[in-house]
Amino acid sequence: MTRRKISGGTHSDQGRAARDTMLSMMKTCNRLGVSFWDYLGDRLGIPGRKVLPLPVLIAAR
Repeated sequence: MTRRKISGGTHSDQGRAARDTMLSMMKTCNRLGVSFWDYLGDRLGIPGRKVLPLPVLIAAR
C-alpha cells in the first residue's frame, strides 16, 4: 500500500489537470514571447501590463 505520492506529484486528478493547464499556458506564452506572469496578472485583473488574449496573439502570427 502506498502511503505517500512521489515528490512533485499531485493529490488529485483536478490538481494534475490544473498543473498541466498552467504548464501549457506557460509554454504557449514563451513561444509567443509574452511574459506568463504578465498574462496571468492581466487575466486576474491585477494592475500592470495589458496582454492580448492568447487566441488573438496566435492568430496574429
